[in-house]
Amino acid sequence: MYDKGTLKGSTDGYAKGTKFEFMTGPVWMQTSDHTEYLQQFMPEVWLDAAGDVGRLRISDMEGWVEVKRIA
Repeated sequence: MYDKGTLKGSTDGYAKGTKFEFMTGPVWMQTSDHTEYLQQFMPEVWLDAAGDVGRLRISDMEGWVEVKRIA
């Protein structure tokens, strides 16, 4: 089961070190090396996490990236 949410503001997609801030407050940072570009404003995302680590997928993008919670 995945949590579904919306990112705050815009994103350019996936790149190691990218921060993803959810509208509800949590901030996650990408830890995997996958790079993919697609600029979007307030996209829907899916999060599969256990504690402060997990994986995230942005709507209309390929695959999942590994993330860790930083705030």
